[in-house]
Amino acid sequence: MLGQVELLEDKYFDWTHEQVDRPIRLFKSDFAEMMTKAYWWFVPITWLPVVFASLWMSFRTLSETPELWPQNAPSFHLGHTSIPCLFALGIFIWTFLEYAIHRWLFHLRPPSNSPFLIRLHFSLHGQHHKSPMDSMRLVFPPLPAAVFAVFFFFGCKALFPSGTALAVFAGIVSGYTAYDLIHYYLHHGGHPPLAYFQRLKTYHAHHHYEYQQLGFGISSKMWDYPFGTLIPEDADLKKQ
Repeated sequence: MLGQVELLEDKYFDWTHEQVDRPIRLFKSDFAEMMTKAYWWFVPITWLPVVFASLWMSFRTLSETPELWPQNAPSFHLGHTSIPCLFALGIFIWTFLEYAIHRWLFHLRPPSNSPFLIRLHFSLHGQHHKSPMDSMRLVFPPLPAAVFAVFFFFGCKALFPSGTALAVFAGIVSGYTAYDLIHYYLHHGGHPPLAYFQRLKTYHAHHHYEYQQLGFGISSKMWDYPFGTLIPEDADLKKQ
């Protein structure tokens, strides 16, 4: 199907929001198709080792040589005892990245005269809105996720000293891991044991079926508030 979506041109974006209840095949090649799918448990077994390795390297680096950040005064003196705060900062940074990527990349309308961008959009997110209950395309496969991870890693390295960057990066990857598992649960989990997740489940369903240009938060609604993209409260009351 990936080679055909470009034919829709200006009808493509609206078409992705006309949901179907079946898996979508993207590639003729079985190998290429396999690389676009992932079980939910791929996420923790791929990324939790990265988190632990990053934290360990950060601990070793900051234990041996505490770092100053930022370099020009006033600055913070960061040793190994700072790692929990740096890790929490990384999680916080992820919450914004989650919102920003979902809203300004995944929901960016591709130009109708660009077959490449239409295909790229469909492979990244359009296919998920077209077939939102496809259990094999709810979490990012390791390979494309690794591309994002490389950007995040070098972004951290550009902003922070080495040991500090590793702790922040570990927090970002932990936030991503939680996000992808929550996203899977919102689509395929049973009745949530906590009211918070029940509200998120309803909220995300509204994003898919009623308010595609609102509700970009997945693991939380936090950034929908300041950016004015919160799904109206009365929508929950009317749709439940």
